[in-house]
Amino acid sequence: MKTVQIRNDFQPDSGTRHARASFGLVASCGIAALLALFAFYLSLVATSAPLDVRERLTVQGAIAILENKGFDREAFLLRHTVTFRATDSWLNALTKQDNAYAATNFPFQIVTLYPDFYTKAVDDTERAMVLLHEAQHLQGKDEAGAYAYVWQHRGQLGWTQLTHGSTPSYITIAEQTRDYAPEVFSCLDHVWGDCTETIAAQK
Repeated sequence: MKTVQIRNDFQPDSGTRHARASFGLVASCGIAALLALFAFYLSLVATSAPLDVRERLTVQGAIAILENKGFDREAFLLRHTVTFRATDSWLNALTKQDNAYAATNFPFQIVTLYPDFYTKAVDDTERAMVLLHEAQHLQGKDEAGAYAYVWQHRGQLGWTQLTHGSTPSYITIAEQTRDYAPEVFSCLDHVWGDCTETIAAQK
């Protein structure tokens, strides 16, 4: 009786084995990086306090204004991707700035709201302005880009010289916008040099 032997002549070549090893290494590094980012995110959340019920309702009112004014992308990000906090995490505590309304940790989508957001802002429209600014950071914009965007869209929001020009927040943001985005105030034929104003300067 003869024994039939089945030979498997196929053996992965060195290139295939190397590709599989490389893929496994990349996958392992990717998983490790994701776990590290998640652990970092948890540390930010764990070292800060959540909003209370009253604060959450205030935030929702401001987001509703953004939505009603046509800022759909920003409203979606703020409603569905953000973790709002009431106090600084360990990271924010290292770089906290005085007289701030809010701070955003990008790309972790954490927004910390400070007391000025509730007290210095006179109404939900001004709070919507603050959230519109932070929503730009959620999309990766720097301070200059966020200030310029808000100032250029303040008419759409309903936060203008006519409606809020005398409020502390309007005055503060106008000064900060001049510092961070001076190009917005480079139109000499406009009132105050403000390129977003539709009233021509008197000559």
